[in-house]
This record gives sequence, structure tokens and C-alpha cells, in this order.
Amino acid sequence: LAAVDFDLKFTYVLAGWEGSAHDANILTDSMSRPDRINIPDGKFYLGDAGYACRRGILPPFRKRRYHLNKFSGRNYPRTAQELFNLRHSSLRVTVERAFGACEE
Repeated sequence: LAAVDFDLKFTYVLAGWEGSAHDANILTDSMSRPDRINIPDGKFYLGDAGYACRRGILPPFRKRRYHLNKFSGRNYPRTAQELFNLRHSSLRVTVERAFGACEE
């Protein structure tokens, strides 16, 4: 589990879980530790589709277009949920860039 700010800085990292562990279990564990992830009131972290919508966590809408390539060309969002997913996907690219920067 990792949280990244817009400057590509990791603000929280919880390592040690197996790759097959469910995202919700890892998040629950991270919130029960003394050095738990802090989600300030009124703030949110973006989660992928493996997370349920809960206080402080915003996953994309399921069964709606999500990935940026699904909106390429003139294939614009047609609903508010698709627009949310487009913006969600655009912001999640920040997290992927942060991990990419670690590999360099």
C-alpha cells in the first residue's frame, strides 16, 4: 500500500504483504497500526477498483469505462460516472509515475 502526493513523494508505504492479498485487508491493517495511514477529515485517497468506497477512499465506478485509452479520440465521457472515472484515472497516473521514478 502506498500513498503519493502531487510532487511524486511517498507519504505512506506499507510493505510486506503478499501480492495476492486483497487491497481491503491491507488498508484495514494499515489503519490499525500505530504508524497508520492518516486520512484527514474531508480529504480522500484514490483507490483502484479493489477498494470499496469508504471514508477517505474513492474508488472508480465499477462497470463503467475507466482507463484513459478508453476515452481517446472523440470517445468522450457520456455520463457523470464516466467523467469521474476519467478524472480518477488521470490522477492515478501520478502514483504510477512515482513508482516509475523509483525504478530509474
